[in-house]
Amino acid sequence: MEIPDSRTISREGVNAAQAFFERCSCVFQEVNQQNDFGKDAYVDLGKGGTISPLCIALQIKSGESFRAVGGDYFIPVEKHASSWRHSTVPIFGLVYDPTDRLLRWADLTGYLRAHPHQEGGRIPVSREAILNEESLHQAFASAVSVYALPGGDSIAFNLLSAAELQTDAIFDAWALGRKDARYLIILRRLILDLYGVSVRRAIVALSHVGSHPDIFWTEKNWIPETVKEQVLPSFRWSPDELVHMMRAIEAEEWGRGTLGQSFDVLIYEDPDIVGKLRATVGIFFKQSEIELAVRAAALTLAHSREARQELSRLIELHPQLKEDEWFQAIADLVQQEGYLSLY
Repeated sequence: MEIPDSRTISREGVNAAQAFFERCSCVFQEVNQQNDFGKDAYVDLGKGGTISPLCIALQIKSGESFRAVGGDYFIPVEKHASSWRHSTVPIFGLVYDPTDRLLRWADLTGYLRAHPHQEGGRIPVSREAILNEESLHQAFASAVSVYALPGGDSIAFNLLSAAELQTDAIFDAWALGRKDARYLIILRRLILDLYGVSVRRAIVALSHVGSHPDIFWTEKNWIPETVKEQVLPSFRWSPDELVHMMRAIEAEEWGRGTLGQSFDVLIYEDPDIVGKLRATVGIFFKQSEIELAVRAAALTLAHSREARQELSRLIELHPQLKEDEWFQAIADLVQQEGYLSLY
């Protein structure tokens, strides 16, 4: 399979940005995502081996196609005007020109706030705005420091806003939450106010706080123990929250390395999860969501220390479970082994 030239050039820009920031003692965290949310990476600025409290998001463009007439550059706004303008974590743009192998930068959030009616078009990037070690610690850092005020209120506001802003705020909460637990706690508390892809992103983000066995941990995504100690006590879930999250997980997304496993990491931290999962089984059956009811029953057994007794209780409460072929296979396994392991 031949890799398109555009993708190769795009990777050049991301790789150049990562190499630059890491060489300058900053932490660069690329955002891996299938959809385009207008943020390619987060960067924690640092100097001399010390990481500062300043965090930004980056939109990275690469190639001669982003060179304007006259020698300057530009970044297309496309559909991101609202999210870049209102983002809690400021968005800065980088353009990488493979001809001279230089990065040039612009403050996208600042530009759009100064132009409140712009919803598309381009944001100019001066050819003189070259990002190097000197400018990073002077003009660039000065532009970033304008946004250094706490952003908890903005995170909460955006999580309660339209879907696009919700998704942006989830990434921001995760990025900022690595240093300040309050951002992750806000995200957890507002889980019922998230919808669609936002719920899915929140499950993944919050699972970094738990003991996820299948995340390749690095210094870039590791949540410090001091933050975990503050966030984990909030992982006490109501049946309504469990139902809300499970409805966001597709049938094929249960297994190792899936969204379902990330959900399982979250509920593992709740010492009373068995009774709450048992309640979700009833909620799903009442709403005629049979497949989810069966899945919730399986999770109940997997988290129970007395799986055989729990199996009897579930069947007594919901005899219709015996009609499901998949659940019957699980029931047979529980009777034989005395426990259920889903992974």
